[in-house]
Amino acid sequence: MQTAGTLLGSAPSGIPGMNVEVMPTDRAAVVVPDGDLNAASGAELKRTLEDLLAKGNTRLVVDMERVAYVDSVVWGELATAATRARGAGGELRICAMCGELLAILTMIRLSGVIAVFPTRELATVFS
Repeated sequence: MQTAGTLLGSAPSGIPGMNVEVMPTDRAAVVVPDGDLNAASGAELKRTLEDLLAKGNTRLVVDMERVAYVDSVVWGELATAATRARGAGGELRICAMCGELLAILTMIRLSGVIAVFPTRELATVFS
């Protein structure tokens, strides 16, 4: 398993106000989207997750602290990335979500597919 470090920094999405930052840790690649995630702006998050997985980063944490809205297309992309990470022997986790997003994640039954943690520190602890 390869950890973070192969894809770093912020990547402008072409969508005003949308950046996705990748922060390496010794345990996971932490992906930090900034702004609402809809079909258009979520494309940058999808590309980032696909690039990380293609480079062998299978332990992924998406820190949602700066996100207030996620549409159904992006929830689907997160589920797809989680399935791909699991298939490669890793895991995609989400952390620091606001209560509204956590309620939606539970309502659409993705909490069984994507592990949710209250903080980045807890999410990056893999056994």
